Amino acid sequence: MEKILFKILILFLWAGLFAMPSFAIEETITLDESTDFKKETNFEFAFDKPKKILFANAVINEFSPVLNFQGTYSADIQEDGSNFTYPFIIEGGGEVRFNDGKSSFRAVSNFTRNVDKLDNKFLGKLSDVYYEREMAPHHKVLIGNSRIPIGIEGGKSQYGLMFAKRAQIAVRFGNARALGARFRGDFGHIDYDLGGYSSTRSLQDVTDGAEFSGMINYKPFYDSEASILKDFKTSLWVNTGVRGSGYTVSGLGAEWRYDKFLLNAEYAYADGSNASKYRRDKSEGFYTTVAYNITDKVQAAFRYDVLDFNTEKSNDTVQKYTAGLNYYIIGQRLRFSLDYTYTQNGSAIKQCDGSSIHFMTQVMI
Repeated sequence: MEKILFKILILFLWAGLFAMPSFAIEETITLDESTDFKKETNFEFAFDKPKKILFANAVINEFSPVLNFQGTYSADIQEDGSNFTYPFIIEGGGEVRFNDGKSSFRAVSNFTRNVDKLDNKFLGKLSDVYYEREMAPHHKVLIGNSRIPIGIEGGKSQYGLMFAKRAQIAVRFGNARALGARFRGDFGHIDYDLGGYSSTRSLQDVTDGAEFSGMINYKPFYDSEASILKDFKTSLWVNTGVRGSGYTVSGLGAEWRYDKFLLNAEYAYADGSNASKYRRDKSEGFYTTVAYNITDKVQAAFRYDVLDFNTEKSNDTVQKYTAGLNYYIIGQRLRFSLDYTYTQNGSAIKQCDGSSIHFMTQVMI
């Protein structure tokens, strides 16, 4: 416990350091009367943006350190007893951008991930390890280990979620990283994320098999500047591969943003799945969310979330009703969230119905 508290203390010391105003260091060295060699290093420390160290006349043009913390105090209250936990994430690493203006490399490790069951524990701690290059304006290729687009919410970063916990289909089918090559880009009204990957997770033995994962988003009213549907988009996605007896997960969704409102929905069906681990079951689920920005910093949200764990069995459906408040002190970089969830389990599930409360703290340096 003392080690945990020490890590959290160090994190907030970093937060205080990086909240300082921007400053620059500039050095000029004159080699002779006709040569003026200028070296300039700029440090950009604005707490509401990623930190940057800028270099001139170097192969690396920019370095952005990464240090993230997210902790969630959870109280699960059920008929047969209560359970109180405090899981948290501490991630660190960095990203460099090269002076060609088109290439970058990112490496981030999750120091708190449990890797006891993995053969290679060092690689199991790594989250993002990839090289990315712009092939043409708005089109990039990424090679390495990254979070892949298995669903809308399943493909989102942990730090960009609206609630403390992912929707059930995002947990069971998505929320996965894999080693591979992917192509991402947009044409204005259409954007895509398509790639081929190893079906092995956590950078372990990559001989288990291969998979394809892709998502296409379409904004039908993209060119209608005055339309209230300008930011309405639809999504189609699929994740299919070879591991065990094979698996295919597919889904569709929609999202509408207008002024202070957000409304979304997503459905997914799985004939086997391969998120954090491989499953053979046929499953399906759905969630929908409505959110409203009360102020520029405070957001209220409600979500209905249902998952049928095995469509070939009866009474194993779980329904969840979640109401939450988000307080974005400095956007996602410093944020507090409070959620209440009521869970209604099917009769075939041993766990009783119950309530849970989640209080989340998030700091991104």
